[in-house]
Amino acid sequence: MKNVGVLIYTYNRVDDARVSMEIIRHIWEKEGLFEDVKIVHAYNGEDEWYFEKGDENSLVRIENSWHFQGASDLIDAGMEEFSVNYPDVEHIVVLASDTWLVDAGYIHNVIEKMKKENRRFATCSWGLPGREDFRDVGVAVDFFVIDASWARETTMFPIDYLSFYERNIEFMLYQRPGNIMLEKLVLARYFQAISKEKDIHATLRHDAKAGYLDLVERNPIHSHIDEQGEWHRNFYWPKMGLLTHHDPRDKQSILRDLNISAGEHTERLVNSSDLKYFNAGVKKMPFSSN
Repeated sequence: MKNVGVLIYTYNRVDDARVSMEIIRHIWEKEGLFEDVKIVHAYNGEDEWYFEKGDENSLVRIENSWHFQGASDLIDAGMEEFSVNYPDVEHIVVLASDTWLVDAGYIHNVIEKMKKENRRFATCSWGLPGREDFRDVGVAVDFFVIDASWARETTMFPIDYLSFYERNIEFMLYQRPGNIMLEKLVLARYFQAISKEKDIHATLRHDAKAGYLDLVERNPIHSHIDEQGEWHRNFYWPKMGLLTHHDPRDKQSILRDLNISAGEHTERLVNSSDLKYFNAGVKKMPFSSN
């Protein structure tokens, strides 16, 4: 398969990003399912954390902003890079840096289905058991696939989180104080893009559903909400080959079980007894060493 791009977006999970790119180069391409994948790496961390380009075709550095806007800005910067420098790319797979796809066959089948069924946008709801309507919970943005030419024609991007925030924060605070969810804003941009295809306002719900490929294999993303209101995520979907763990020990164990070899950074992770080096010691999930 040709004309496929991958957008990886990173703040501080630099070793996650390195391994993800090695998976694309050593598994996706070398298994023969993909040819010459264009990788755009959008990065807003410190220069010393990621001081030189690795396996990506383009490294796009931007200034860091806070969590939700930061992810939005990175995706927007990466999409702009594809539009300017890789206009022949037909489908873009978007991955957060800690989101790995080790099954090349799965993502190949997703893109083939998008082509065959004329789907524009593939992801799943950001939900939990009994609460999976994407209009309620939004959609996953750590992994999605977009029809690149369609997205350009309908201007689905930029997401432009900051502009939306500035226009709506007063209402959000009035209604119910909380964050403006990137997962819901991306879905809103998809609805806007669908509405630009033709005069379909009366049938927007039908057309939006027809253009959307629900990656049901990943549902539900979250397992439950605890007594403190914290949403707890699932991290591994073996049938998809999708790993999203924050703790590298979990990924290390799975890579060992799958006997995956995909470059020097992957080998270092698989063979290390002490993982304090990984992501320069970032501690989203606490660990010191094995």
